[in-house]
Amino acid sequence: MTAAVRTPVPHARWWLAALALSVVVTYANSLHGPFFVDDLATVVDNVAVHDWTHLRDLVIPTEETPITGRPLVGLSFILNYVLGGEDVRGYHAWNVAVHLIAALLLFGVVRRTLEQPRLRARFTSSAVPTAFCVAALWAVHPLNTEALDYVTQRTESMMGLFYLATVYASIRAIGESGRKWSATAVACCAAGMACKESMVTAPLVVVLFDRVFVFDSMQKAFRARWRLYAGFAATWGLLAVLRVVQPFARSAGFSTRVSVWTYLLNQTVMIVRYLRLAVWPTSLVSSYGWPLPLHLGDVWPQAIVVLGLLVATLVALWRWPTAGFAGAWFFLTLAPTSSIMPIATEVGAERRMYVPLMAVIALVVIGIVVAWDRVREHLGAGRRTPRLATAIGWTTVAAVAVAFTTGTMMRNREYRSALTLAETSVARWPSSVGEHILGIEWMNAGDKSEALSHFRRAVPGAPRAYYSLAVAEFDDGDWDAAIRDFRAFLQAEPLLFEAVSARLYLGQSLDHTSQWADAIEQGRLVLTMHPSSDDALDARLLIADGLRQQRAFEKAVAQYQMYVEARPNDPHGIAGLAISFVGLNRTADAAKWFTRAADLAPDDPGAQRNAAMALLELGRVDAAAAYAERAARLRPNDAVAHDVFGQILFAQQNVSAAIEQFQRAHQLNPADPDVRARLDQAMRWSHIR
Repeated sequence: MTAAVRTPVPHARWWLAALALSVVVTYANSLHGPFFVDDLATVVDNVAVHDWTHLRDLVIPTEETPITGRPLVGLSFILNYVLGGEDVRGYHAWNVAVHLIAALLLFGVVRRTLEQPRLRARFTSSAVPTAFCVAALWAVHPLNTEALDYVTQRTESMMGLFYLATVYASIRAIGESGRKWSATAVACCAAGMACKESMVTAPLVVVLFDRVFVFDSMQKAFRARWRLYAGFAATWGLLAVLRVVQPFARSAGFSTRVSVWTYLLNQTVMIVRYLRLAVWPTSLVSSYGWPLPLHLGDVWPQAIVVLGLLVATLVALWRWPTAGFAGAWFFLTLAPTSSIMPIATEVGAERRMYVPLMAVIALVVIGIVVAWDRVREHLGAGRRTPRLATAIGWTTVAAVAVAFTTGTMMRNREYRSALTLAETSVARWPSSVGEHILGIEWMNAGDKSEALSHFRRAVPGAPRAYYSLAVAEFDDGDWDAAIRDFRAFLQAEPLLFEAVSARLYLGQSLDHTSQWADAIEQGRLVLTMHPSSDDALDARLLIADGLRQQRAFEKAVAQYQMYVEARPNDPHGIAGLAISFVGLNRTADAAKWFTRAADLAPDDPGAQRNAAMALLELGRVDAAAAYAERAARLRPNDAVAHDVFGQILFAQQNVSAAIEQFQRAHQLNPADPDVRARLDQAMRWSHIR
């Protein structure tokens, strides 16, 4: 085994500078795109990102998020948050920086591949320009925009960076006695495993590279590089540990509702689309929806294309290993997300092509270089032919690069508006999930009616839309509709994290419609599902309210007391506790809590009235007066408030003022005989005096 010899290239740094400049120019207009869909769960609402004391939640999360099982990506978000809070520019700048480094690594991988002994003779003078063309065209390709512009999807770009770093370091380790580059390769492979599961194929790609470009047999490769391969195998163990600690129970894996065969059939459609976008990257889409219930007859043309490419790759590995390696890179790097492992929440995603696209571009560019060299050999190289060929070649590369850059910059602008991005997705690739996302963005834009129309189009294909629809109906007080749609959501998705809040909303809706037994049941289910959350406290309040309405006052008091202990300043819970004490004829306890509720809510006329009534019943007239006066003033059309205030004034022997309050109460409620009797009594008393 001998190391490849690098071809000395004057001004090599200028090639790298040009590559870096192309990335910076292409993505300069991408820094202001807002947080979008998954970014909310990843950054905006993620306590583990905001607070270092919750770092354990990043490693062992209590719920599934887009960075579950990807702790290194999570740490990058923590760093972003520490440096700039929720200023989105810092998050985009990180993504661009990662992409830039990946482009430089791709340049290095392609160059050193072309300088391997088996290829050196053919690419003696063209290794560096060819590597630059591959890296530059990949760096500005519009198909990569999702991995950069969609903040959360740095999972893909960071994994891609470490994928390339692993291959690059493995190449550098060939023929060197030191272990520095081998250790670097293993460390990069481990880091990639902590970014995304697709990294699992990197060791296989390195082994295949060794067999195709370096060794005559696998036996020789294993004999020379067994330590490196053993290190890679250990990184698979790291990935297994991450999967055990942070499993994708609902979104991915063989336990999802999507069968292996159904997912595979869907992937034939997606792979053909990916290849089309690699060549002609227009009409890009941010959401392809969920796998559809397809049959082989629905996708046989795409299946033939994919199968044909697989066969061609295997044949090429046997007959033309260099070309076969590019095909194998494509299928191996795409396999974790686009083969038989079902991903229930996404049938496809353009970011999945981040690493496979490298092989497509490399195959095309290197193929053109080889073909042109053969044409020159056939025609004979005259004095002017090389210069003309060089001019034509660079002009073509520049034209394609400009077209890609323009397309990428236009796509960056689409990411400047979450609403625009959602609208383009639905227009270009209609799906139930896309309709749901579009409805969410219309809701965020303040157009509820438009949002509801998209939510209704999204169901039943996207069951999560039932939840969004029901929440909007709940906010509007349409209890029957909210009950119907919350039940539909829970029937379709009983294990999603939103099921906890859905049951709480459902219980509150049932409470509003006096279905107290069902409301209590939903509250108890919430306590079972998530006993330590804020939702659990709200569920306890729901249970207490239902028990009180059922006149189970003793049980209600127990629930209210636990609730008030956790939330001592919540007037609603305190008032419910006081009312339950009234039901138990514990007037002194009721007065204590009614007074507490009134003090916490001085602008709530009902709380003021209840406190006044409780204190009056205890004979604490002077203490009741302030609450009664405030209740009558805050709610001038409340007959009871005026009646209570009148009773207090009468007890204080302020008869004229009492008569005024009784008269007001009588005007508001002339059918109440007790008010009439108190008014007559006060009138007689005033005449006697």
